[in-house]
Amino acid sequence: MNNQKKKIDQKIFKGKVVDYSHDGRGVIKINKNVIFVPNLLIGEEASIKITKENKNFKIGQVQERITTSPERVIPKCQYFDLCGGCQLQHMSYKHQLEMKHLRVKNALQHISKLYLKIDPIIPSSYETKYRNKIQMSFSNNGKDLICGFYKQKTQNIIQINECLIEHPEGNTIIQSLRKLLQSYNFKAYDPISKKGWIKYAIVKKGVFTNQIMLVIVSNDKMFRKEKQIVNELLQRHKNINTIIHHNSNSNYHTLGGESRVIYGEGYIYDEIKNYKFRITPESFYQVNPYQAVKLYDEAIKVLNPKKGDLVLDAYCGVGTISLLISKKVHKVFGVDNIKEAIEDAKVNSKLNESSNCEFICEKASIYLENSKIKFNSIIVDPPRDGLKSNFINALIINLPEKILYISCEPSSLARDLKQLKKYYIISKVLPVDMFSQTYHVETITLLIRK
Repeated sequence: MNNQKKKIDQKIFKGKVVDYSHDGRGVIKINKNVIFVPNLLIGEEASIKITKENKNFKIGQVQERITTSPERVIPKCQYFDLCGGCQLQHMSYKHQLEMKHLRVKNALQHISKLYLKIDPIIPSSYETKYRNKIQMSFSNNGKDLICGFYKQKTQNIIQINECLIEHPEGNTIIQSLRKLLQSYNFKAYDPISKKGWIKYAIVKKGVFTNQIMLVIVSNDKMFRKEKQIVNELLQRHKNINTIIHHNSNSNYHTLGGESRVIYGEGYIYDEIKNYKFRITPESFYQVNPYQAVKLYDEAIKVLNPKKGDLVLDAYCGVGTISLLISKKVHKVFGVDNIKEAIEDAKVNSKLNESSNCEFICEKASIYLENSKIKFNSIIVDPPRDGLKSNFINALIINLPEKILYISCEPSSLARDLKQLKKYYIISKVLPVDMFSQTYHVETITLLIRK
């Protein structure tokens, strides 16, 4: 024991990974010390250097890997060690799924004290090139204009020529834009000097319609050489359907200003299971539409709605799941507090000739608190931080027969289930891999009133 303590105190020691943290780092435990080490797999032993110490844990760095797991693979991305966007590329895909399944299980056990059977995770159809949206930031590197993602734990942009999880056309369009802007001597906006023009570029693609949107985000309403740049982009990329110039005066919000359509209609369409959806720059739309089909199919099957049901779709976004479930129930009420999302949802309802969907712009908690409707089922698909406490209180007062919870963060799901398990049986927990190569995981959970 004294020898082990001496090793940890000396800051360099040998250790073996016994678990994973929520973000896929290896976990080593010695003398009640918990050490998180990036790029190590369960079962691997390595020589570790402590780089940071906190009260409850330490951060380590591999000096030498002594043993190698059979689940280790060589990352396909040349930027894996720099970028940080994909945390699990050093794991086989089979092991990524095991890690995510374990992540859901651990969150439910440790946070909500739920010891449940977790269904096998549904794998993704695509391990790479699945994202329909790519957003890159611009920066100046001497005389060069570069674009890419932030280097891990820094504010420095690294030039990314190809992101392997993004749709290939998004990569090529943004690189074309970068080269054109550089040829016309554009500079990236510098928030310190407040000089420069280009901030971000966003490409969205309707993968089932082959339609493409380009959003150019700058610090100024003026866009010099606009016609030339637009014409050259369209010559090189003939399936661009629309280009929007967005003037953002915020350093914190990408789309925090005014938009101007400079080519096309300002939106594109995509389709899921024969339903058509309009996508605007601000729209929330699942970034992996191939897997979204599986997610929604499974969610609706798990809920098993009845023809006479009244359903509330809280956090409804552009109305995707509202419309997909509408033909199976009596009526769906979609609620979201983002005005643009509700506008899109109403357009999508008309596009799909849906007569039993009603969309309301309101905070879900306020709507549910004031609603006189007795809902049979409530669907929630909240952001990563989960349900707000006032919405959970409204749920407990309303007590629908079923709650279908679609979560993108196991820890917030577990926190919310801890409050709801007094009133509901947790009937099913089904993880779905929507984001291959990253630690993120979706979970479909069905709650049935006791």
